[in-house]
Amino acid sequence: MKIDSHQHFWKYEPVKDAWITDEMNVIKRDFLPADLEPILFENQFGGCVAVQADQSEEETLFLLDLAKENHFIKGVVGWIDLCSDNIVERLQYCAKFEKLKGFRHIIQAEADIDFMLQPKFQNGISQLTKHNFTYDILIFPKHLENVCKTCVKFSRAKICY
Repeated sequence: MKIDSHQHFWKYEPVKDAWITDEMNVIKRDFLPADLEPILFENQFGGCVAVQADQSEEETLFLLDLAKENHFIKGVVGWIDLCSDNIVERLQYCAKFEKLKGFRHIIQAEADIDFMLQPKFQNGISQLTKHNFTYDILIFPKHLENVCKTCVKFSRAKICY
């Protein structure tokens, strides 16, 4: 079965989605499962993985709701505050969602090039394997050195890039 491993869904909101610049006018609209489903099946894909575009747990819950309503959404890569003081509890809560497969953080949006090396962030990554969650990396080339350090430190973790 072929799976589209990276699909975004959203209800477009100009303020929240300010990252969508004028050069990207074509995507300044809602993108929902009904838009994708016929294209997937026309091209003989059995499903997709929905990936977060907004760094909020609200969007993660939105994607999980879409996955519950649309059988072709096989998994969700959401967002969670990996720096949170209550990351253990948050991950325990998230573990109840069967289709939630992992998380990503938009490192490229962080002003601090060393964001990924912060002890709280690294603690968050260390907690993911306890629930069999993956971590998807979203970076610019300037972050590669820190990604390598993180991958070495968590060589047993499921880090996707």
